[in-house]
Amino acid sequence: MNADIASMFAEGVRPPDRRPPWQWCEDHIPAIPYSPMPGRFRSDNSPWVREVMEVIVDPRVKLVSILASVQSSKTTIPELTLCYIVKNLPGPCLWLDQTDEDAKDQSESRLQKLFEECEPVRDLFPRDRHKRRNHTVHFSNGMTLWILGAHNKTNLQRRSIRWLFGDETWRWPAGNMAEAEARVTAFGWLGKCVFMSQGGEENDDTHRKFETTDMREWTFACPHCGKRQPFAWENVEWSKSARDAEGNWDFSAVRDSTILRCTHCNHYFTDSDATRRQLNATGKYICTNTNASPENVGFHWNALCAMSWGKLAELYLRAKAAARQGDTSLLQQFYQKRLALPWREYVEDYKMEIATCGYRKGESWEEEGGITRQGKVVAPPFEGAVIPLRILTVDCQMDHLFAVVRSWSPNGSSRLVWNERLLTFDDIELLQERYEIHPNLVFVDAGHATYDVYRQCSKKGWVALIGDRRLTFPHKSKEKGGVQRFYSPRRKVVLGTRQSCYVHYWSNLNIKDTLARLRRNQDPAKGPTWEVPDDIDEDYLSQMESEHRAKEKNTWMWKQIGKRPNHYWDCESMQAAAATMLKIIGRESVVDTPASGNGGRD
Repeated sequence: MNADIASMFAEGVRPPDRRPPWQWCEDHIPAIPYSPMPGRFRSDNSPWVREVMEVIVDPRVKLVSILASVQSSKTTIPELTLCYIVKNLPGPCLWLDQTDEDAKDQSESRLQKLFEECEPVRDLFPRDRHKRRNHTVHFSNGMTLWILGAHNKTNLQRRSIRWLFGDETWRWPAGNMAEAEARVTAFGWLGKCVFMSQGGEENDDTHRKFETTDMREWTFACPHCGKRQPFAWENVEWSKSARDAEGNWDFSAVRDSTILRCTHCNHYFTDSDATRRQLNATGKYICTNTNASPENVGFHWNALCAMSWGKLAELYLRAKAAARQGDTSLLQQFYQKRLALPWREYVEDYKMEIATCGYRKGESWEEEGGITRQGKVVAPPFEGAVIPLRILTVDCQMDHLFAVVRSWSPNGSSRLVWNERLLTFDDIELLQERYEIHPNLVFVDAGHATYDVYRQCSKKGWVALIGDRRLTFPHKSKEKGGVQRFYSPRRKVVLGTRQSCYVHYWSNLNIKDTLARLRRNQDPAKGPTWEVPDDIDEDYLSQMESEHRAKEKNTWMWKQIGKRPNHYWDCESMQAAAATMLKIIGRESVVDTPASGNGGRD
């Protein structure tokens, strides 16, 4: 008994170990039971963990926010640090997962197994099994650890907490982070909140909390130029010719060709574990928000410091292909889980990589077709008088207009002749005269300022167009029941005495699907081409990536990406609608049976 008392006394007066937590863990954790890496914990394997562990136990810091990629020690860091805390800085601690069931799994499969491996913590485990349950552990040094779910608001109340750990906060209900944070106020300067998560949604609680910190970014120093820089996804490159005979990505070749480029000297780093170890050995966190309170510290790192860049390139390209087909879930997962960024739709992910075609705006095109006075589309060379097969489409806004002139050949190929932002309808008429476009081949969007558009169309002989959510429109035919097309029959709108114009409705979904197919091909060997000039402006190109095909409430539609301008995209959609009406393209626009739509203007 005297020996036990002496031992207890010696333990009580022994000063706490004040080494950095990662050093303490290297000495006392011979294995992480659930880690894919066997053997002792070694911070050299993930050097970005060291500063994070040090800051978690720094008494000057009140909030630690971690945004990191999956499978890069994001959750392991606070788990290891918790072992150090139990032994050296005990105090009431609350660990929160999304739900109580998640918390039970965290306790059984990770925390308690880790505690068993760490001898100083194992010695503090209560011998009484009633003091050691899945959701509550009472250690013999007086520390209590609760492992609970954040979805249950009762778990966020009543307790005064010194240490709060919140895992995967992007999945928590809105407002619950603040509710949990309030639990540490009773401990004053000793209270500490540690939140860790992958990327969530832009402007969600996790994102906003991280932005209150100094937002430290994990960086490396280039061994060739010495310049420090983050592991940036935009610096990952792969061969654009890594494709198979059909033009699809050859993912084996993609992985083999992927490299990381230095931002400053353009040196290329090969994709290997040895390269990543070399770069991480120079690793350092750099503060990116100098206006933050020194009490709030944030850390961000992505999968580039821990995972094959070639594999990431493959994941990205597969996700990008799915997004173009309307499924953005894989792309969202890539940004959230691999890059640890809050999700928003990035225009570069939808780019079709439109190539210029060796001509300049306004140049004539020898393949341009014509229309006879009888309305027949003919190919050059022409016999007799023909109307040039040039179409002018106009998207109308409140105080300005966007115009596109495109030249068409009878086989469905087309060439962009001109695009411009204009101010008045008179400017449209001047553009029409400049390119000798027949009035009936000028199509004006009437979805906005409808009456004004009708009036101008009546005055100048133009045709009004309105995008519609219906999939097809019935047309009279010799066949029983008629046929369905992607555009409506011509409808006459009477404005007054001797004032009238014609209007067509067109299927937003099917016509834009047609445009999407057209713009993919710039190779004559693969069918009709869709061309843009060498001097095309960036505004046009960016607007051509302003919408993507998405599914909402079981209905497919073309949806604007954020608030990106989409006026030239609408002009080109109307070009496709007009070419379909002229039977230049879209033979598939005739269907045998009516398709149900959901009616109404776009």
